[in-house]
Amino acid sequence: MRIMLTGAGGFLGSRLLAYYREKYEVWAPSHKELDFSREESVKKAVQDFGPGVLLHCGAISDVGACERDPELSLRVNVEGTRYLARACKMAGARMVMCSSDQVYFRKMEEGESREEFLRPHRETEICRPLPVYGKHKLMAEEACLAEQPDSVILRLTWMYGKLTEAERQRGKGNLAAVLQSMLQEKRKQTFLTTDYRGVTDVEEVVRRMEDAWAFPAGRYNFGSPSSGSMYETVRAVLEEFGMGGLAEPQEGKGGLRNLAMWPEKTAQAESAESERTAFPDSAEGLRRFLAAEG
Repeated sequence: MRIMLTGAGGFLGSRLLAYYREKYEVWAPSHKELDFSREESVKKAVQDFGPGVLLHCGAISDVGACERDPELSLRVNVEGTRYLARACKMAGARMVMCSSDQVYFRKMEEGESREEFLRPHRETEICRPLPVYGKHKLMAEEACLAEQPDSVILRLTWMYGKLTEAERQRGKGNLAAVLQSMLQEKRKQTFLTTDYRGVTDVEEVVRRMEDAWAFPAGRYNFGSPSSGSMYETVRAVLEEFGMGGLAEPQEGKGGLRNLAMWPEKTAQAESAESERTAFPDSAEGLRRFLAAEG
C-alpha cells in the first residue's frame, strides 16, 4: 500500500515516517515539494502518487502564531485540509486528518457547575472553541468530512516522547523531558492546578495509526485520558519515583481550562481491528515512559 504523509518534519510526522516506511511505500513531500495550500499542486500530487491512505499531519500548530496571523492559519489549516480531502475523494484515497484537543477549549458557561465543566469531552458534543487554532481545526474537520466523507478525524492530545539530538539542539521539549530533568536534578517546578488535559506517548499514537486508518469514517478522541489537573498528573507520576514533592501547585490566571478527552469510541473501534488495550491514562503512560528511559 502507498501512504502519503504531510508534516513529516514535525514531532508526530517524523516518527510516522520512520515507523511506516519500513512496512509500506511512503511519500512524505517537503513544503518545497508540495505547498498544500495550493489546490492545483495538491490535486496533481495526489493523482500522480496514488496513495491508498493520506495521513495529514501538516499544520500551523503554534497557537500563538495562529492568533497573530489568522489569515495564514485559515489558508493552511482549513483550506489546505479542504484541498487534500477533495483530492483524496477524486483519487479514491482514505483521508486521515490529525486534529487537536484544542477544539474543546471553551470557557465555563453561566450556571455550569465545576463538575459539569470538567467532565471529559466526547466526540458527539457541540464544540465552541475560543482560540483561532481550535476554531480552524474544527473548521478543517468539517471541510475534510464534507469533501471526503470517508475520512477519519483524530483529535490528538499534547504528546511527549524521546527527543532526537536535532530536536534538542533546536530547543524542543515536552512534558516527559521536563520530568526527566526534574528527577535527575531533584529540581522543583510548578504545574497548573487549573489545566485539565491528557498527554500521550507519541509512540503509542504512531503504533495505533495503522488501526486508525481502518476505522469507520468519523471523529475520534485519539490519546490518553486525563489523570486530573496537570499538577495532579505530574505529582502522581513523580510519587512513583518517591519524589512527589518536586511538583508544586500553581493556579492559572485564566481560570479553569478543560481539554480532557474520553477515548471510549477509539477503544471500541480498535477492539474491532486488533487486540490492543485502550490508551493508558496520562499518569500511567508517563510512568511507563520514564521507567523505560531509566
